[in-house]
Amino acid sequence: MARRKYSRLVIPRKAKDDAVLGIVALHGPLGFVEEGRDLVACFRDADAARRAGVALSASRVRFEIVTDIPEGDPLAVYRAASRPFAVGERFWIDPGDLSDSKPPAGRIALRLPASTAFGTGGHESTRLVLLCLEDDPPSDQRVLDVGTGSGVLALAAAALGARRAFGLDTDAEAVFVARENLGRHPFGSRVTLLAGPVEAVAGAFPLVLANVLPEEFLPMRVAVMARVAPGGRLILSGIPVAREERLRARLRSRRWTLSGRRAEGEWACLCLERAS
Repeated sequence: MARRKYSRLVIPRKAKDDAVLGIVALHGPLGFVEEGRDLVACFRDADAARRAGVALSASRVRFEIVTDIPEGDPLAVYRAASRPFAVGERFWIDPGDLSDSKPPAGRIALRLPASTAFGTGGHESTRLVLLCLEDDPPSDQRVLDVGTGSGVLALAAAALGARRAFGLDTDAEAVFVARENLGRHPFGSRVTLLAGPVEAVAGAFPLVLANVLPEEFLPMRVAVMARVAPGGRLILSGIPVAREERLRARLRSRRWTLSGRRAEGEWACLCLERAS
């Protein structure tokens, strides 16, 4: 009996953002796993892997693809990466498909299947925001999550007592994935999802989250920062440490104070407070 085969599509870390992962996810990968500085998507269907590569080429994203690899157990590492893990003192991230698994006592389960590819909480920039939320929970506050992806941060805010969390993304596919994730959580009913730009959101919020790269944040920074209520907070993550100083220089203002900073690996997260 012939051994089954699979294909690997390798994406360099510097090209590994949610938009790129969303493109690959449209072509039905078996799963994703980080290998060193790269992200690897595994495919059972070599043609699907090639179609994903064509889509990445159209977006000028570099990648490497290898097809017809004898199987062995291509998803062993993926299954290990899909095991639940703790973040901080409160969160228990479950990127697997078993919705009935119980978190340890005292922890809040965030169930975000890894196959959705829009963010499970495993990336450093996401973990940094989760830790900031844990440090100062948004109890009874309205929260805006810009670039919500899988909805992980909006769900975390709701789990920590936010009266209402709004998850906003310009990618309609990400909003579709996030909507599926809401149904996996009893507090998902306190999350509202919106597809569109920041300008489509009315009003101001005591807390705004933005886990996006600097090149995505800077063009919309005026609109995002305008959504922070006087005396409110902006948690800004997705900042490569090597570019942090340049970004901070762009954000300096008498109306804003840097109230906190976290870093993990090559990523930083800034907490800013708006003057009352």
